[in-house]
Amino acid sequence: MSQDYLISIIIPTYNRADIIDDTLKSIQVQTHKKWECIVVDDGSTDHTEELLNAYIHKDERFSYVKRPEHLPKGANACRNYGFELSKGDYINWFDSDDVMLPKKLETQIKALLEFKKSPYCVSQTRWKNKINGKDFGLRSRYLDSKNRLEDYILYNSYWSILAPLWRRDFLIENNLKFDTSLHQSQEYDFHINALKASDNYVITDEVLSIMYEHDTNVSVDIYTNNFKIESNLTVKERVTKHHLFRFTTSGQLKWLEILTLYFKTLLIHKKTTFAKKTIPLIFSTLKEVDISSVRKLLFKIKIILAYISFVLIGKGYTLVKPLT
Repeated sequence: MSQDYLISIIIPTYNRADIIDDTLKSIQVQTHKKWECIVVDDGSTDHTEELLNAYIHKDERFSYVKRPEHLPKGANACRNYGFELSKGDYINWFDSDDVMLPKKLETQIKALLEFKKSPYCVSQTRWKNKINGKDFGLRSRYLDSKNRLEDYILYNSYWSILAPLWRRDFLIENNLKFDTSLHQSQEYDFHINALKASDNYVITDEVLSIMYEHDTNVSVDIYTNNFKIESNLTVKERVTKHHLFRFTTSGQLKWLEILTLYFKTLLIHKKTTFAKKTIPLIFSTLKEVDISSVRKLLFKIKIILAYISFVLIGKGYTLVKPLT
């Protein structure tokens, strides 16, 4: 019965001809055979096109398209464009440097057919180093919680772009798209929006994909790339503005800790302009935290002193400590 349904696998890529081969091979051996794989090229200058043409020649389920020039550069536009082209009843966004285990599609579509009210199925992902093979374990120890949106935002229960299989209708009904203005945290932002629409996902704790760390991951230069820092701050601002009021008391304290440590890390990397932009988010969160006014005032003073000290003498970030 599950083989009756088409699954669209959408993969953005850019100069990954030496890596994407493993990804495509892992899709070819899926036990669920009714799939289409749409690879959207973001402007590669290597031999990606030749590699994909070879796959398409042997297997018509693969297709290769280039991001239209009128769309902004980046994986987000490629993912959205791939979705527009897709025909599947179910959608699996994937990355061009990771692999599916053989039963990924079969396992997740069976779960969604069984749990008809769940709009998507989340599976476990293992995290490894592509170069030396080091195994970092599960991407997240837990996929479930009593407060799914809050725990995802706080990284207590976390899953990457590889993990979910989505019902197409759910994505369309909730107008879920990737924000093309973001250069980092785009998956995090997308999943938060999906969880806001519905957190009634079904879980399979079986590891169904492998996520690889290597030198070209988008997160490698997160503190050296100003566009990525700006995007990260944008998403943190959205969380603070739109979701913080829903958090439990412990959740608000945890979010304050996340922002505080981010502020400190930005100072360490000498990103004072961005550190300054983090201060209003810290103070907004502080308003919601259930502690005395005196403790709030003292915490504010420490943040301000740390920032001023670092700007003036290049020291002071040691003053920054999470509120406990």
